[in-house]
Amino acid sequence: MATAKAKTKSGVKRKLAKRTPRKAAARSRGFIPDECRIENLPPEAQAVRDRIEKTGGMIVGSYCDPLGRTPLIMAILPIDSIEPTPFQRDLSQTHHRKLADVIDRTGLFLDPVIAVTAPDEGFWTPNGRHRLEAMRRLGAKSIAALVVPKREIAWQILALNTEKAHNLRDKSLK
Repeated sequence: MATAKAKTKSGVKRKLAKRTPRKAAARSRGFIPDECRIENLPPEAQAVRDRIEKTGGMIVGSYCDPLGRTPLIMAILPIDSIEPTPFQRDLSQTHHRKLADVIDRTGLFLDPVIAVTAPDEGFWTPNGRHRLEAMRRLGAKSIAALVVPKREIAWQILALNTEKAHNLRDKSLK
């Protein structure tokens, strides 16, 4: 990643200070719980609902994001209808095996994957690759997913994934 630099009067380059957003006043943004209720899905979310049902999935519920009011759908998807996005990092064998062990020991899958519609059919997960593979390793038939109707959000979700890249030790454990 390139670091932004500025020239001083003497011509020497120096690093620019990192810009961090100012902290907002407590409870100054977003919506109260009751304002997040969706009685009827907007048209763009209705198309996603139809795809979920077409693939054999089940809608658990829908609501608006409490910060930006984006409609979201909680669903149980057939595991074969969801794939990782083609533009994310490689699968870590060590990581997904450890996840599978923990999920198996607890008997609970508590962290749904995020999903968006794939271009042709089914769904992509921009940040649930290891959880998806852990569930496949366990032989799961379906997986819980928070479905975001806007496919473009997949790129932004990848940017939010701040996990460190695999180091040599991680790579040697594959």
